[in-house]
Amino acid sequence: MEVLEHFYNKVVFPLKIGSFDISITNLTLSMFAGVGAFIIILVLFSYKPKKIPTKRQVIAELLINFIKRGICFNMIGPKEGDKWVGLIMSVFIFVLANNMVGLIPGAYTPTSNPIVPLTLAVLIFLIVQITNFAKNGFKGYLKTYAPSAVPKWMLVIVVPIEVISTIAKPFSLFIRLMANMLAGHTIIFVLLGLITYFKNYFIAIAAVPFAVVMMLLEIFVSAIQAYIFAILSALYIGDVVNPRH
Repeated sequence: MEVLEHFYNKVVFPLKIGSFDISITNLTLSMFAGVGAFIIILVLFSYKPKKIPTKRQVIAELLINFIKRGICFNMIGPKEGDKWVGLIMSVFIFVLANNMVGLIPGAYTPTSNPIVPLTLAVLIFLIVQITNFAKNGFKGYLKTYAPSAVPKWMLVIVVPIEVISTIAKPFSLFIRLMANMLAGHTIIFVLLGLITYFKNYFIAIAAVPFAVVMMLLEIFVSAIQAYIFAILSALYIGDVVNPRH
């Protein structure tokens, strides 16, 4: 068995409507399973909230406050941050769920597939650009690339740099998330693959503990990457909601 076979996108339920292929793949199943599980957990934890919160309710409230105050208020500001809690919360849960689900044996890691983090990064990019235009108007939008404080003779240098910087932001979101998930999960499968490759119990004695350690590390990395994706998304939104120039 190939080491990277886990990352292959395979059709599970073939489905076509005319010339459109909308087959259900292992990526699709893992994505819906991961996000669905997290949504069910959050609904159960926040079901029938009480004035004196239960232990489950406290966990849900801690997560909401973490996103609201720890990310949105810090990156966007208390005044505008409230409006973006829903989006940033959704981004955080989506990325975390798709990172974590790949640690389940037999499941696919959606965020290791370029199309998933790329689509999410492009979506954040479009939200930022549309918000910039709606919030600051046409002139304000242009000032994003040509700050008024910069001398006119320097605009020929500054404008291309600002354009490249704007394009690089979603690319950095995409490549950071995909690379971390692909690398970490690959190491785990390489370690476990040594057992089947050599078919030796002594290899298992050494490989399994290392794989367990890597699994625990990947849980931590999955949470950190979800946090980084969410906080950078909020930062980019904050830059256009509260422009610095």
